[in-house]
Amino acid sequence: MTNILLSGQANFTLARHVAKLSKIKLGRVAISQFPGGEKYVRIEKNLKNQNVFIMQSCFNPTNEHLIELLILIDAAQRLKPKTITTIIPFYPYRRQEKQCRPGESVTAQLVAKLLKATGSQKIIAVELHAEKIIKFLSRPVIHIRTLPLFSQYFQNKFKNLNDFLVVAPDGGSAKISRALAKTLKIPVVTLTKTRLAYNQVKITKLTSNVANKNVILLDDEISTGSTLSQVAQSLKKQGANDIYAAVTHGAFAENAVEKINRAPIKEIIITDTITQSKKHKKIRVLSVASLISQAINTKCRQEYQIEK
Repeated sequence: MTNILLSGQANFTLARHVAKLSKIKLGRVAISQFPGGEKYVRIEKNLKNQNVFIMQSCFNPTNEHLIELLILIDAAQRLKPKTITTIIPFYPYRRQEKQCRPGESVTAQLVAKLLKATGSQKIIAVELHAEKIIKFLSRPVIHIRTLPLFSQYFQNKFKNLNDFLVVAPDGGSAKISRALAKTLKIPVVTLTKTRLAYNQVKITKLTSNVANKNVILLDDEISTGSTLSQVAQSLKKQGANDIYAAVTHGAFAENAVEKINRAPIKEIIITDTITQSKKHKKIRVLSVASLISQAINTKCRQEYQIEK
């Protein structure tokens, strides 16, 4: 039984890295576009009775990358493989996992239904925004956490972390922030903030003093950069020294990079779940290839267990 990895256009460099680490073949896929904008996909390999892995991050242009992924899965299942596992470094519509007002779609769940309908049997996903999405997927899932990358990075970068704190920028990141603090053997501080406008926040409470301490901010995604920048500014006003941000998905939207460059953040560490078109002096990119490779090898040895 052989294994093969197919990649959409969003993460080809990452896919090549994963294939090398996993020691599996990267298959050839022809992807083009008709004059009317419709996608054309053709897999140039016989997949019969093979374990097929299909990788695609669904970031800007989100809809284009999502439909490309769905077409890839559909094309693959028509070639009668043994299994199809979808690898999604960045899950689309991740923040629309609940209905806030009547008349809204729970779009994260809709994406899960589309993946199942096209033939995806198993999922490898990186740092989903909400555990609820795992239930939406309703099939075996490996949910990759990037905490090991960040903890190793800070341990390698600094010989002594005694003057560091981990600050959870919101309630959603509190659990993972505590885990990072425990790994690094440093304190964790939680904050309470008030949102004055959609792009403006104010810190109203800190559980500990940050004066003369270096700070690590941990989160799963950076989009507009407004919240992260304003939290960093508030921490600086309260006496914090160097501020580092560790964020899995660098989904820089609008003028996010400009905001980060102006903010009192010494370094932002992200991963390559989303391909970055430019290099920036404040941004350091770590690769999730080794974590995905480990997940693939786990799949090759045994069937997944649905994460509780």
